[in-house]
Amino acid sequence: MNFFSPNTDDLEGFFNKAKYAMAWRLSIAFISVFLILSVIFITSDIRIFSVFLIILIASLVCFIYLRKSKNFKVLFWIYVICGTILVHYSINYIYEFTHFVDFLWIIATVLLAFVGLGKKVGYVFIVINTLGIYYFFLFSLNKHIELLDERTLTQLIEAIVEITFAIAIISYLLHQYIVFNDYFTYKLTNANTTLTNKNEENIILVKEIHHRVKNNLQIVISLLRLQKHELDSVESRTHFSEAINRIMAMALIHKKLYQQSDMAEIQIEAYLNDLSEDLISISNMGLPIGFSVKSEVNKIGLKTIVPLGLLINELLSNSIKHAFSKKAKGFISINILKSNTNEFKLVYSDDGNWIEPKKNYTGFGLGLIQTLVEQLEGNFTRNKSAYTFTIKNIDI
Repeated sequence: MNFFSPNTDDLEGFFNKAKYAMAWRLSIAFISVFLILSVIFITSDIRIFSVFLIILIASLVCFIYLRKSKNFKVLFWIYVICGTILVHYSINYIYEFTHFVDFLWIIATVLLAFVGLGKKVGYVFIVINTLGIYYFFLFSLNKHIELLDERTLTQLIEAIVEITFAIAIISYLLHQYIVFNDYFTYKLTNANTTLTNKNEENIILVKEIHHRVKNNLQIVISLLRLQKHELDSVESRTHFSEAINRIMAMALIHKKLYQQSDMAEIQIEAYLNDLSEDLISISNMGLPIGFSVKSEVNKIGLKTIVPLGLLINELLSNSIKHAFSKKAKGFISINILKSNTNEFKLVYSDDGNWIEPKKNYTGFGLGLIQTLVEQLEGNFTRNKSAYTFTIKNIDI
């Protein structure tokens, strides 16, 4: 520690340390300069001497208080309030003074309020000092002009000293503002760099998780396929194939997620194209089935895409299994239409020959479709081989 750099070990945080040092240096500067000015005017002008003496004594008291308590905010309040009162007293009641420097002190006072006490206090003192300047121009300026005499050498020296000091204070406060701003920029840059690095790490980890989940699901699919070949019943093998397709629909979601940069949403049209192509190639026994996927919705979040993928998987499986048994080829159409902010329509159809189910028929597939639609907080209607679903985007 030296005279102009106080010990700040007891204080926490960059700004507390910097503002304490600022209050310390301002107090020393006020004591030094106003001691000199008081000596200059001790015999020449008792009123100006009285103002300088008050500032000198206040600065001494503040410095002693600061050294013992380290409460720099109190000093800033005292300097800002007392500075404002003394400046406006001077420009309105000491008529023989030129007051050029007082306007510099107004600037210094406002800057000190902003830097030391925050922008709200700064704005308040801008208003107060602006009103005081208006009062000076309206009620005091003409009287100053009438009574102002030629300046003596002592008064000119005093004005030069005080103007130099005021400019130095303003420059110091602007310097401190730049230091604080640079520190903010430095901390913000570091924080952004840290967040970017963490975000990149998290993206890698999440992608790795999706990759492993996809691999694990592929292992499950492989095991089920091996197990299927050991089954004698055709019906059992069919059920195994349906279970495999449902797992495959979920595995494809995780595959898409680790292949793209945005892991919160899936590009729905690309996902449905891949799902349809995979399912048809695995399940149609060589029957040429074409398909079309069109979507007005670009991306859908994870809460919606999982039940939606399972729903479309079920529809595709039903079409492949039941619609094209008496046809040489088939075609499936999937359209997603925007409805409103949090809903969309799914229109699914094929050109197959469906056999209407018996009345009150409730198979597993139809039950699963109803369950998935309920999970998506939607409803649906069916007209032969065409389904129209109204589905809520539950990610919103």
